[in-house]
Amino acid sequence: MNIKYLSHACFELANGKTLLIDPYFTGNPLAPPYHGNPDIVLVTHEHGDHGADAKNFDALVVCPPNCSYKKMVQMKIGEKKSIEELDFEMVASSHHQSKYAAGYIFTFAGKRIYHPGDTYLDGVKPQKGIDIFFVPIGGYYTMNIDEAVEALKIVKPSLAIPMHYDTFPQIKADPNEFKKKAEKAGFAARVFRFGEEASL
Repeated sequence: MNIKYLSHACFELANGKTLLIDPYFTGNPLAPPYHGNPDIVLVTHEHGDHGADAKNFDALVVCPPNCSYKKMVQMKIGEKKSIEELDFEMVASSHHQSKYAAGYIFTFAGKRIYHPGDTYLDGVKPQKGIDIFFVPIGGYYTMNIDEAVEALKIVKPSLAIPMHYDTFPQIKADPNEFKKKAEKAGFAARVFRFGEEASL
């Protein structure tokens, strides 16, 4: 599986199919150029910095019930669906600024992946067998670095990848500080530069 970090909470995952999560390119100076053609776009909640750009792709958009797109599958928290041969579960997040804060747990390329969208620590619950955890670290709208490390103790992922930092002045954070603290707590973490991609 190829993973590309496109800044903020946006990742592209590719392995035969291409999955794009929480695209935020318009008005985002940190976002690298993106010319991908995703098969599925996941949107965690209704805020523009997580889903406004989803409408720009000719892809099926998976989203909460308070979002609307031309081609979409709406999901509710606690629901599981098989979509284009991929299994998705929508889970609750804690983000009081949203009317329906959610995240996804899904299996892709044989790995169980958890993307919580925007969440504070109280929205993180134990999950089984998470291989990759995309974890927000920027604070203010989400967990900060120290809270994100506490989230790792709850989720116990095989690998943590920090996200949701530096896009706005309120969420400036050092992902390498998170990595050091995560490793000190006994967890593997990897920092992706904006636009960086790797095979995992």
